[in-house]
Amino acid sequence: MKLKILSVGKIKNNNLDEMSSDFEKRISHNAKLEIIDIKDSNIQSEGNRITTHLGKNPSFNIAMSEEGEQITSQGLALLLQSRSEPITFIIGGPKGLADVVKQKANMILSLSTMTFTHEMVKMFLLEQIYRAISILEHRKYHKD
Repeated sequence: MKLKILSVGKIKNNNLDEMSSDFEKRISHNAKLEIIDIKDSNIQSEGNRITTHLGKNPSFNIAMSEEGEQITSQGLALLLQSRSEPITFIIGGPKGLADVVKQKANMILSLSTMTFTHEMVKMFLLEQIYRAISILEHRKYHKD
């Protein structure tokens, strides 16, 4: 399983960074995970940088946005399992994602209808990816 996260900005909160790093390590035991931090600037420049990365290698692109579809952790596990190509998750900055990025997405996914900082979304997404892998591997991490 090949996964990539394109994320605008870096995690500046030490606690969130520590938790994110822990989930990155856990995920890397079962999947090839690449995280690319995009320099934050105006939304159009961020969008251009993201689309440049998306054009390098074909993948199933998932834009993270509050207006997207909501799925369960089991649903994410099934999604990861069903894709043969690499999966790229895209997290916008404080102003969200440029329309051009959403148009290039195969799916728009929401963690919640509430608004979170992009730092929190990255950490939550990493946790949900780890949870999904745990579900697929029948590990005890996920409780039904």
